[in-house]
Amino acid sequence: MAQLYFAFMARQLRIEYPGAIYHVTVRSNSRQDLFENDMDRKYLLSCIGEAVDIYQTRLYLFCLMSNHFHLVVETPRGNLNGFMHGVLTGYSVYFNKVHNRHGHVTQGRYGARLVSGDEYLLKLSRYVHLNPVKIKIPALADKSQSYKAEYLRAYRWSSYPAYIGKGMRNKFVDYNPILSLMGCSQKTMPERYMVFVEGG
Repeated sequence: MAQLYFAFMARQLRIEYPGAIYHVTVRSNSRQDLFENDMDRKYLLSCIGEAVDIYQTRLYLFCLMSNHFHLVVETPRGNLNGFMHGVLTGYSVYFNKVHNRHGHVTQGRYGARLVSGDEYLLKLSRYVHLNPVKIKIPALADKSQSYKAEYLRAYRWSSYPAYIGKGMRNKFVDYNPILSLMGCSQKTMPERYMVFVEGG
């Protein structure tokens, strides 16, 4: 009976295999802000970029919000845990040191859902990139759709502006897998993707 109890209480193992694609979500501890300023956001992105190089992963997209962030990442070496450990440990050590804090910065384990199929991947990319205008932000509550679209295109802490040609591309993001799903010429991919995302 005790053996069954401990088996039930044990953490569920992550499914990891070469070439797996995941939707990763990380939330702050106790719903506090995950970032106190833009330097924090820049440092997290540097941690992600460094981990992409070290663990040879392919980051498709990202979106940083006030108390959580999203990543869509492929692991050719089947090493999601290593990649995320590198990202979260690096950021937590930095955050606690700079802000004179102690303890956990993020809430428990990160979430990781396997992504299967091009259609799901494309819809997921739209969901992640729409986060800045989909969550309840008082400043956007009474704004028009065109205002929200402009806000989304200018949102600095997402890979979306670079996808649609409105921002500089990050070296650690692989834009091709998503854009290639647009089924059009390379020149028109950004505009087609913008229409797809903002139509959602």
